[in-house]
Amino acid sequence: PPRLIIVDSSSPLDMRSLPYFCRGQVIRGFGRGSKELGIPTANFQDSVVDSLPADLSTGIYYGWGRVGNGDIHKMVMSIGWNPYYKNIKKSM
Repeated sequence: PPRLIIVDSSSPLDMRSLPYFCRGQVIRGFGRGSKELGIPTANFQDSVVDSLPADLSTGIYYGWGRVGNGDIHKMVMSIGWNPYYKNIKKSM
């Protein structure tokens, strides 16, 4: 299965957990990203989101990602509940 690897992130907040590296299986999301945003998106399984450091705040982060053994690409990542869609579970 495809995997997304986040190598680095940054935030204006002073969070000791950055840069943060995580790895996990990419799962099927709600199907809104590519259709409504017009860009491909990927979603991590719940176990990856649940294991995030406690001091890693919700928000938008940038870093680098790779699917499987493919090329490394710049990426943007949202960690949070996505209030626009009224999500109640934290996602990434």
